[in-house]
Amino acid sequence: MGAGTVLGGMLGLMGGLLVGSPWAIVLLLIVGGFAGRYYDSLNAMPPQDPEALSDFSPTYALAYDEAAPAEREEEPYEQLASDLCAVFVEVAHADGDVRRDEVKVVRRYFQQTLGYGPEALEVVRRHLKAFLAHPPDLDAAVSACEAQLPAAERHRLLDTLYELALADGGMQRSEREVLRRVAEGLGISEADEHAIIALHLGAGDEHYAALGLTPDATDIEVKRAFRQLAAELHPDKSAHLGRQAAEQAARRFQQVRDAYEEIRRLRGL
Repeated sequence: MGAGTVLGGMLGLMGGLLVGSPWAIVLLLIVGGFAGRYYDSLNAMPPQDPEALSDFSPTYALAYDEAAPAEREEEPYEQLASDLCAVFVEVAHADGDVRRDEVKVVRRYFQQTLGYGPEALEVVRRHLKAFLAHPPDLDAAVSACEAQLPAAERHRLLDTLYELALADGGMQRSEREVLRRVAEGLGISEADEHAIIALHLGAGDEHYAALGLTPDATDIEVKRAFRQLAAELHPDKSAHLGRQAAEQAARRFQQVRDAYEEIRRLRGL
């Protein structure tokens, strides 16, 4: 039972006693309880995997969380950890709840890529917990990461974010949209972003070839090529050429559509 539910019930009981009627006591007690429960539901953390953060040393975490803020000295890595955690949480949240497999990717990044030790990892856990309760400003966090990380590390971060997005299954369009915002905010070129995508989802060379393109084509070029081919190969334009010609055109039209849809999936268009 949440604190709001208890407090609401107490206030309802007090109001009923002031009125003095038994019915008023019962009615106000029920109303107060429901009001408090509604307050609790509005302020509750979003549902998550209950073991999502279990890899981040819970025993040490308790002692660290209970320390007075004045007793803690902010370490040089803490601001970067906060900004990175904000980005990780937003990408993980893009397709729903944050899962334990996703948190393992985050821990591995901080531990192996950045070399964080136990104390620094606890700082990471604390930031993750805070951002799970109160969603961060993604664009502000990405901008801060862009300012703090050299180019090579920004590329490595985006690579890890793709690993994170795929940790719980296939890539969702909502995840690709968030990842695209991150890539733009980190100042990563479209060509470099596509190279990272190819590492995780495949280059799809045959799909580009079906549109007469190569994988380094821009999004605008992909859309333009599809529109042109779709207009040229539409079955309605070849219906008068005879059955065989119409069937060939229909197969080519479907091939172009399938290729475009796969490229859209890869790029999140």
